[in-house]
Amino acid sequence: MHTSRSVQFGLGTLLLAGALTLGGCKSDGEDVTAGDRPVDGDGSRVIDQMQAANEPRAEMRAEARMETKAGAAANKQLAEQPPAAQTPAPAPTPAPAQTVTATPANTESAPAAKPEAKAEAPAKAEAKAEPKAEPKPAVTFLNCDKATAISTKTLDNGLVIEELKLGEGAEAKPGATVTINYHGTLKENGTMFDTTRGKQPATFPLNRLIKGWQQGVPGMKPGGIRRLTIPYALAYGEAGRPPVIPPKSDLVFIIELVQVVEPSK
Repeated sequence: MHTSRSVQFGLGTLLLAGALTLGGCKSDGEDVTAGDRPVDGDGSRVIDQMQAANEPRAEMRAEARMETKAGAAANKQLAEQPPAAQTPAPAPTPAPAQTVTATPANTESAPAAKPEAKAEAPAKAEAKAEPKAEPKPAVTFLNCDKATAISTKTLDNGLVIEELKLGEGAEAKPGATVTINYHGTLKENGTMFDTTRGKQPATFPLNRLIKGWQQGVPGMKPGGIRRLTIPYALAYGEAGRPPVIPPKSDLVFIIELVQVVEPSK
């Protein structure tokens, strides 16, 4: 009888130890409950230990539930929004192809073409334009020695008549008495031998003067100026008028007709 009680006590002890072992280490990961552990006195110590062990797991589950809800809300919001239009990125512009021309080894290179001359701007052309010539002063008896002739006439006997300035009024006729200014030089060297410049004009009948004057003055009008180149045969001949006019001297006279005093007689 005593042996049977000992066996019962030993079996009870083993069962209690196995229950404690299984209750403290649950392999399925579920929370530990009061029913899984033996009661120790009033059971308060065991319950406190289970709550302390379960607190981290409860926090982890709460965080997991919150993340699940947040993810579901975000997915719902994305599903309700219309898809954004995507603008395709512009395709890169291909670089222009470079053409390489092979030059034959034995071919001489052609000379480079000269650049064409650029047309000058109108402003530059105007700047390079020659300045306008000043108007020539009016021809007078005092400044007409080198004046350009308006017209020239050469007679058969060699007399040269050059019109330097045209006059106005009645023409002088052959044999008329005229008032004139004159300036005489030697054709050969330009030596002056007689002049009325700085003096009073002279008055005389044309038929008393040298032949060159008798033929060169008629046709002039008052205010007109002529240049007469007179061969020596129409002037003072082979003898001349020494010492003023050498023999065989051609003469040059500038004559200004002041007025016709008397018509021809």
